[in-house]
Amino acid sequence: ARPPAAPRPVIGDSWHRVRRSGLDPDTGRPSRPLSAEELEHRRHASPLGQLLPQLRSGLMTVADAERHLLVVTDPEGRVLWRYGDRAVRRRADRIEFGLGAAWSEDSVGTNAIGTALVERRPVQVHSAEHFVRTHHAWTCAASPLHDPRDGRLLGVVDVSGPAETFYPATLALVTAVAKVAEGELRARHWETVDRLRSMAAPLLCRLGGRAMVVDRDGWTAAVVGMASAGRVALPKSVQAGRVWLPSLGMCSLQPLPDGWLVRV
Repeated sequence: ARPPAAPRPVIGDSWHRVRRSGLDPDTGRPSRPLSAEELEHRRHASPLGQLLPQLRSGLMTVADAERHLLVVTDPEGRVLWRYGDRAVRRRADRIEFGLGAAWSEDSVGTNAIGTALVERRPVQVHSAEHFVRTHHAWTCAASPLHDPRDGRLLGVVDVSGPAETFYPATLALVTAVAKVAEGELRARHWETVDRLRSMAAPLLCRLGGRAMVVDRDGWTAAVVGMASAGRVALPKSVQAGRVWLPSLGMCSLQPLPDGWLVRV
């Protein structure tokens, strides 16, 4: 039906996407939750597991006070972790907002998790802004989480709860905590590069010609005989041996702990 006012652009764009996909606003497109085995596999494979202490310390106080849930998903919108009041968790279960559930736009329409995944930016969705009517009793704010090494989307952190507990500053808080979490990933990455640099320095001193040591993502730890580059574009499937690198030409790659020795 015609809404009483025009939706915000981010909501209107999402509604159009969801309508084009043929999603039923009464039922959504229910999908089976992940099995326990698949859920555990995705948890272990996700870098977000190491950020749970930062996310919980930054958001659980507000989530508990406002009777909200803290949810962390993977890049597909699958719920990997969920924390919060037991009564609110039971209420969430009634709309299939549980562990392993799919909360992409394709599955459940406009919602903060799915729309943040599409928009690649923080999103708040309140009450009837949700496309599926059974979600109108909820409010949610979500921010995507990116790997600072390569910009890869890792998932989403979300705070959701009953619509009557709507708090305008939730989106700003979720966004700030997400930035802190990404900063933690960045700091851990540079710690790894520093350890690699300490190991690589004596190795490079013994080599002649042009060579460098990079981490597994191509970030430079140490260089000899050539100008330093911040990052080298490595093949998606890196293997030892001769390989053509766009910025360097033909090179020889040798594996190192947490990285590669690149000899031009």
